[in-house]
Amino acid sequence: MKNLSKIFFNNFKKKIIITNFLIFFLMFITADFFYSNFFLSFKKETCYEIEKFFYRLKKNCIGFHKFKSSFPTVKVYTDDLGLRIGKNTKRGNLEKVFIFGDSFTFGVGLDQEKTIVGILENNLKDYDFYNFGVASYSPTIYLFNLEKQVSLNNLPKKIILLLDMTDIYDEAERWSLKEDKPILSNSKHFDEFYKKKNFFHKNFTVTREVLHFINFKIRILKSKVFDKNNYIKTSFQAGFTYRQIDELSDYYTPNNFDLGKKKIKEKINSISKIAKNINSDFYLVIYPYAETLIFGQSNFSWEDFAEEICDNNSCMLINTFDIFKEYKNKKSNWYTDLYFVGDEHFNEGGNKILGSIIIDKIFNK
Repeated sequence: MKNLSKIFFNNFKKKIIITNFLIFFLMFITADFFYSNFFLSFKKETCYEIEKFFYRLKKNCIGFHKFKSSFPTVKVYTDDLGLRIGKNTKRGNLEKVFIFGDSFTFGVGLDQEKTIVGILENNLKDYDFYNFGVASYSPTIYLFNLEKQVSLNNLPKKIILLLDMTDIYDEAERWSLKEDKPILSNSKHFDEFYKKKNFFHKNFTVTREVLHFINFKIRILKSKVFDKNNYIKTSFQAGFTYRQIDELSDYYTPNNFDLGKKKIKEKINSISKIAKNINSDFYLVIYPYAETLIFGQSNFSWEDFAEEICDNNSCMLINTFDIFKEYKNKKSNWYTDLYFVGDEHFNEGGNKILGSIIIDKIFNK
């Protein structure tokens, strides 16, 4: 009789646990459904402002940004120019530093204080920093934005342009000019902002965030325990440095690759002339992808390309490749220290190193 009572009690306890779990699960997904649909609407929460064939950041916005499904969602603040700032950013009447770049400069997946620009702001109180970085921007838009600010007599003392390896493709295929304004060259890039979300993606945002967080931590652990090279993303954007162009034919042809290089040179030449005219110091900064550190630059040297640009223009080159190579050679966990696992972007650690190099080479010289 005692054994029967024990069995009954254990079964009852299991049923209670299962029932409570099911109730909690149903309550969680119900709350997630309402939260996703009524509080996390893309149009309400993003700081992106989208018009036909162009996108920018909204002015004076507080919103959220999620670069990719595997990236954390971060809070974004913008100023009256539509530039990313920190929550407590306050500019005074100080020397201005304009920083141009793409998603690396914007600081995807990171809160403002952990981005390159945030690190500069926190360490250099004698300057006002203006972050013009937006994902997939390239020199065509950098030049346009600089010209616009100069026309408004908003003049920087220093201009820092972070030249990314994606810029060759973006100049060749993504951005062009129409009536002297930058536009997306074709609708496929514009449509990236309007990808239809599936039912789970649209209605269960919090659940997805939890699953992505767990997956992200597991990937970091696997990368540290097993062969990290298996988790390093290879890309067409940087693949041209160690692969032949015909191996990347879905994205590049010899013609558009040469076009991208030509446009970069032209735009940076124009930026250099403006910098000289307004008596501004102009710096070009380059940095490696993880795949570049692994596979090298046997087919095309990004370092030589950047050096050639600055040799022909009034820009000072800040080449960070050697410092990142040295870190890689010294640290066994260099990849997870510096990059988001399975992606080319710097994490907090990579931004710290890049920020410290910029401080040392530009502001402490």
